[in-house]
Amino acid sequence: MSHHQSRHNRHLNSKHPGSVEKPKEYFLRKKDGLQAQQKVITSLSTQSKVTLKASYMVAARVARSKKAFTIAEELILPSAVDMCRELLGDAAATKIQSIPLSDDTVARRIVDMSDDIECQLVERIKASPYFAIQLDESTDISNSALLLVFVRYCMDSNLCEDLLFCKELPTRTAADNVMHCLNEYFTEKGLDWKYCSGICTDGAAAMTRKHCGVVKQIQERAPEAKWTHCFLHRESLATKHMSPELHEVMNIAVKTVNYIKKNALNSRCFAALCERLDADHLQLLYHSEIRWLSRGCVLNRLFELRKEVHTFLEEQRSPLAEHYTDDQFCAKLAYLSDIFDQLNQLNVSMQGRNSTVFLVSDKIEGFKKKLILWNRRVKEGRFDMFPHLSETLEASSHVHISSVITQHLSQLSQKFADYFPEDPRHGNLWILDPFSVDPASEDMALSTVLENELMELSADSSLKLKLTQVDLASFWLLAASEYPSLSKRAIKFLLPFTTTYLCESGFSTVTITKSKARSKLKATLNATLRVSLSPISPRLDLIISKKQAQVSH
Repeated sequence: MSHHQSRHNRHLNSKHPGSVEKPKEYFLRKKDGLQAQQKVITSLSTQSKVTLKASYMVAARVARSKKAFTIAEELILPSAVDMCRELLGDAAATKIQSIPLSDDTVARRIVDMSDDIECQLVERIKASPYFAIQLDESTDISNSALLLVFVRYCMDSNLCEDLLFCKELPTRTAADNVMHCLNEYFTEKGLDWKYCSGICTDGAAAMTRKHCGVVKQIQERAPEAKWTHCFLHRESLATKHMSPELHEVMNIAVKTVNYIKKNALNSRCFAALCERLDADHLQLLYHSEIRWLSRGCVLNRLFELRKEVHTFLEEQRSPLAEHYTDDQFCAKLAYLSDIFDQLNQLNVSMQGRNSTVFLVSDKIEGFKKKLILWNRRVKEGRFDMFPHLSETLEASSHVHISSVITQHLSQLSQKFADYFPEDPRHGNLWILDPFSVDPASEDMALSTVLENELMELSADSSLKLKLTQVDLASFWLLAASEYPSLSKRAIKFLLPFTTTYLCESGFSTVTITKSKARSKLKATLNATLRVSLSPISPRLDLIISKKQAQVSH
């Protein structure tokens, strides 16, 4: 008998004396049973891991859809069970049924994913040579003051944008409160202000006050950070002023829209009326006093429906009706709808992600030139650049409003010059095209070292090809290995945000996400925003490996 067998016999006699006489088949059955049991345990743990991952995937979709968390359990899960039962049978439906999706579970999943995304983001910012921020504060539907901060950083030869955080502020949103909130976050995450190269805000006093505003306090900690007053806010401020007679037309237009919209019955009647008259649009758009120049859309719609509006107001016996039979009023309304349509197009062209100072400056400087050209044309009696006005004047030859228009266009030109006094492209065109730059003709204000690097780069034919293949920021990040000082200077110019567009659209997301019925969402608002807005994917396998899989909830 071998040593191995004698050890087994000893174990059997001492530990399992009742099984000594059992035949060999008994032990083989036991062995098979044990292996089957191990397979069941493994399969159970794999099943619960799969279920857990599915739970996270659904939670991510709920966050991105901005719907109430209860939708997962009330709609998504039952629907998935129905579909599986019909297509794959009862066994598959039972498996789906086991996915934990209560609203509390969904909330926890979203927080887990948000924490992981934030962890990745902070590491990326720390690895970036510089970063820039845009910030804005606003009041949400439950009258909480919220601070939204977005960040732009460099990674893998690209500029990336993401939500840094969303936090509630004490009710008085003074500069010190905003700064305390920022500082607290930076300290907690180990971020260093000295690598901040740009701050973009609106012109609110708390942000920009000379001695104690947020911008001033950040610049004390980040001396390299340049402040940009949001281009969209400046455009909005530049368009606010108009002559009393145009202002009166605007007020009547707003009163008309509000009158039609003030109750559901009026809106329904008006929709029916427009349908009956085969109008192009069934509803007027709301006039909105928020920062976006929605006036262009509202006035356009109102002008196109002016005949239907007149009929409707007369039926309702509203004193507003008489304005819509006045040719002079209609001509001014036509002009306002045209000019605000142009302003709206300018606004939209500056919105969006990854815009640079070159892009928005091109748009603003181009618009300034158009205003001068339009003014000259109106003085010559040409109105073809304003289609609605042109159409109205052809129909009513006795209307003369040239002086009103030239005065408004001159005023707009002056305001644009006041709010956009300098062209930030000046002295920096070498960043846009370093290969055709002439140092003698352009005031570049570069040091000798940078100028030498630029001359070397301008003769680098392999890099010249790169500029045609990638965007501007990527080009300069790729050039960093050979031309580090020049690249650093260019990136610091391109990195800062030009608008607070991300904050504005972020607040829109807050409004959708945090409806009155869900004001309890406060605890998970930051997490929900991060999961719905961040381009970074949560590392689900890593999150799950840290979790103890729980099948029942």
